[in-house]
Amino acid sequence: MPKETSQLAFVNRIQEAEYLRKYFKSTPNAILFLYGPKSCGKTTLIEKVIQNDLEKKKYAVNYLNLRRIIIRDFKSFLDVFFQKSSTRKAKDIISSIVLNIGFFKVGLEDEEMMRKNAFKVMEDKLRKANQKGIKPIIIIDEIQNLKSIYMNGEKRLLDELFNFFISLTKETHLAHIVLATSDSYFIEEIYNSAKLSKTSDFYLVNHLEKKDIEDWLGNYSEYSFTKKEINYIYNYLGGSSWEIQQVLLSLSNGDDIKEAVKKRIKLLRGQVNLFYDSLDEAQAKNFKKVSSAIAKKGVYFKKERDGLDNIIPLAIEKDIWFYEASERKIIPNSPSLQHVFLEVF
Repeated sequence: MPKETSQLAFVNRIQEAEYLRKYFKSTPNAILFLYGPKSCGKTTLIEKVIQNDLEKKKYAVNYLNLRRIIIRDFKSFLDVFFQKSSTRKAKDIISSIVLNIGFFKVGLEDEEMMRKNAFKVMEDKLRKANQKGIKPIIIIDEIQNLKSIYMNGEKRLLDELFNFFISLTKETHLAHIVLATSDSYFIEEIYNSAKLSKTSDFYLVNHLEKKDIEDWLGNYSEYSFTKKEINYIYNYLGGSSWEIQQVLLSLSNGDDIKEAVKKRIKLLRGQVNLFYDSLDEAQAKNFKKVSSAIAKKGVYFKKERDGLDNIIPLAIEKDIWFYEASERKIIPNSPSLQHVFLEVF
């Protein structure tokens, strides 16, 4: 029976999985910012490690994906993180390796404290879990989506969360905190924050390497890829596992390889043109300058006074550019976009 493409897409990641295993099994001491291009496999990587590599019954994992959940204000944030119990006294965090939402269960006696200090309620429950030998893990995916949420009309939720997470990791060592994001410019803000840079670890999950794509497609049981065909796919799509999955889907619908790849490039070209046409004159000039450089060299190195702040967040939000904060370089969000830039600019 053929393997499923979703399973095949998780290839190698040996180094990344080992990093996460060591992080989860160590004593909590730093927030982990896990970042990388959209659809490069960050969430799948986390889930695989949690499901396959952590000892059952010793971990409680609370996973919140902000792509799937709309949080409008602090109250809706609390509703997601806390499950109300119908009894007066709720059970503490249940030991479970299953990814879940709302492992902070609150009874009637907690509600008054929740109104006064919800973070104190969280901390108390995490402390009780540790006393029972349970290791809590809190994972928030697309954490940057909380930037605009305010508490009590004043304090930003994200700032308060960061302070709380520093306390849980660096100070009290009560829980592992993983904050994942595909908004790479958001990581620039974190790098520039003295408080967070001294209390956090940063780990980049990038697209797959060529040897991984060769292993994946070379063993793909539904289609006998030749070396030339694999090179053709990699030349246009690089190590973007999600885009390659879309090509495989097109093949299953009767397209040949060149048709499937061209469809992908055409779709991306349309997205880039639509984005370019929406920009004002100054933004369009900067977008063309950087994208033209990427088309020729594959990368643009950001300088202090290059005036790109009016376009970088927008291009990242639309999954067109990716920014590596540690090296201050802009690259295409997926390798296929370099080909699009060559055509458009």
